[in-house]
Amino acid sequence: MEDSKAITQPFRANAHLLKLLGDELIGDDRLAVFELVKNAYDANATKVDVTLNLEDENPHIIIWDHNGFGMTKNDILNKWMEVGTNSKRSQNKIRTKKLNRLPLGEKGVGRLAVHKLGNQLTINTKAENSPEYKISINWPILIKEAEYIEDTRVSIIPLDEPEFFPNETGTRIEIGSLNNTNWTRGDLRRLKRLLTSLISPFKTVSDFTVSLNVPGREKDIADLLEAQDIVEKALWTYDFIIDENGKFSSTYTFNPPQTFKELASSHIETKDDTLELLQPSKEEELARNKNVRESLLLKPEDLKEIGPISGTLYIFMKSSAVLSAVGSPQLIKEYLREQSGIRVYRDGIRVFNYGETNDDWLGLNAGRINMPGQKIDTGMVIGGIDLNLEDSEGLKEKTNREGFDENDTYKRYRWIVASIIEDFHLKHRKDRESVDNYIKGDVKDASPATTRFSQSIEDIKKSIKKHNLEEEMGGKVAQIESDYLQMREVTLSSGIAGINLAVIFHEVERGVDDLNTSIRQSDDYETLLKRAEHLSELLEGFAPLLRRNEQKTFDIKALTQKIVKLNEHRFEHHKIVFSCPINSDESESFKVTAPFGLLQATLTNLIDNSIHWTGLKAEKEGNNYKPAIRIDSLIDWFKEGPALVIMDNGPGFSLTPEEAIQPFKTSRPGGMGVGLYYSDKVMESIGGRLQICHPKDLDLPDVYQGAAVVIVFCQEKK
Repeated sequence: MEDSKAITQPFRANAHLLKLLGDELIGDDRLAVFELVKNAYDANATKVDVTLNLEDENPHIIIWDHNGFGMTKNDILNKWMEVGTNSKRSQNKIRTKKLNRLPLGEKGVGRLAVHKLGNQLTINTKAENSPEYKISINWPILIKEAEYIEDTRVSIIPLDEPEFFPNETGTRIEIGSLNNTNWTRGDLRRLKRLLTSLISPFKTVSDFTVSLNVPGREKDIADLLEAQDIVEKALWTYDFIIDENGKFSSTYTFNPPQTFKELASSHIETKDDTLELLQPSKEEELARNKNVRESLLLKPEDLKEIGPISGTLYIFMKSSAVLSAVGSPQLIKEYLREQSGIRVYRDGIRVFNYGETNDDWLGLNAGRINMPGQKIDTGMVIGGIDLNLEDSEGLKEKTNREGFDENDTYKRYRWIVASIIEDFHLKHRKDRESVDNYIKGDVKDASPATTRFSQSIEDIKKSIKKHNLEEEMGGKVAQIESDYLQMREVTLSSGIAGINLAVIFHEVERGVDDLNTSIRQSDDYETLLKRAEHLSELLEGFAPLLRRNEQKTFDIKALTQKIVKLNEHRFEHHKIVFSCPINSDESESFKVTAPFGLLQATLTNLIDNSIHWTGLKAEKEGNNYKPAIRIDSLIDWFKEGPALVIMDNGPGFSLTPEEAIQPFKTSRPGGMGVGLYYSDKVMESIGGRLQICHPKDLDLPDVYQGAAVVIVFCQEKK
């Protein structure tokens, strides 16, 4: 019950709030101009002229929209002068006549961006069938003379004779007494790039143009390149669209330089396919509809409040050899340095700040650090992702206009786009390798990593002897060889988890190859020493993980029983028909001498692959398909000794057997591509081997015609 003595009092806003909203909600001067230009778009303008006159006696900025709606007296009083107005929200968010635009702004505070730029504001505005009105505001005086916002008084003058709009409608904003008059050449170029980027270069928006004039400073922005000057030199082009039903279509094109005559162009087109999603983070998983939360594929529910997504990516390689071959290397480098990244557009108009320098909203740079030969980073791509403003209502722009609120809709959107980029990564892998190998002049070396390592070390020893570097580098190379061989022996006979181990092996082996190349090229001593030190540090950092774990003899049935027990819940969860005749004595078991934990990790890797690929096939084919996995023994099939085969009825390998066991080779979105590499090294370390077979070659049951991976134990048969 309300207390009869209670006093009710409305909130009041101090006049100083006007300055705070302008100064602190807008990040910088460029963004303030950007926001005012977006307001002109909302006002249905066809053209905006931006003038930044720093050479004038009274430096000023003008944002002049042509053919926009302009404002009537009623608009000025009830919309422009109302902070936080809902004139562009909810039922008022309707498309404009003629140009059919939905307003980009909806918070009602963008007009206060003028505070960021200067203290003096003059607005001239003319609407259809209305006189031209003039508004002049000196912000410091206005705020100083009023205690609360409602106490502020603004003079609105109807003009008998128009000053700027004799024959058209629109709004002209002039800001004087600038807060910043020291715009550097870089500042002006960044403003020009920002205004240029407002309109998507990949989608024609013929009804809106923006120009920038800087009187007396024209040279500072004269040589800026346009996107179309550069994109035709891209090595890869990738277009995609996801329609409102979640159907995914894409076009991948590889255009090698004409001078790389041995390389053929390639083209992959998919239509109305399903997009396989990256493994989600916990946040991304929870952002999905409960009914599709465990799906590996994009579902229509994932597009709720996002709508259709389309885009174009132009991808470059920044190596000197490639840039020189395509032409204009310096121009391309400069443009990529200043303009690369993946931007977001709604109705063809940019959402700031996606794609800005140092913005990596998709995490591309971290991904490339982990897999440099397989991934792209923000500095390699010029791209735009397009959304429909009306359908993407769940993506809310932050009040400070620097990206979307990171709500569930945004998390799903970012995850979907990252999965699209991963589709490109997988499609471009072979072409990327062909370019790398062409530049290096390499012939593919299919010999085992251990053999290559030994050969490289021997080459290094010969090279340092030839170059009289034995005294300086002989001891360091001997230590690297010793540490590496110990690491391989100890870790591969222990229970250490395999993924990080595989990465370290690969890094060491590659580092040895680089050191060998440096010596052959007669690089300076400092470079050689630096490479050797890097290898030593890598090995020393791994030393604390070295643990001896003696091998033991056990029945392979003990291993398969343990694997079944560990994975039972997964088989049940994914509705997988699993069988292992060894465990029920229908198939013969055998004894092995090996590190139990390491073989357990190996078998788990192979089971994990089968679960993923059969699950994916189940989603694509529906109820007519039942995923199935089987582990069985092959006692007399291989002359070396008994074997285990892990088979399934999934889609089988899309990579060749040789490719599949190489590190960082994968056709699985987000996969590291080291599981099979690690498993192969484990079998090699115990004197056995891993072999990828075609199911028909092993005379396997007809139902298991997907993937078949065999681990062979080279020992006496039972």
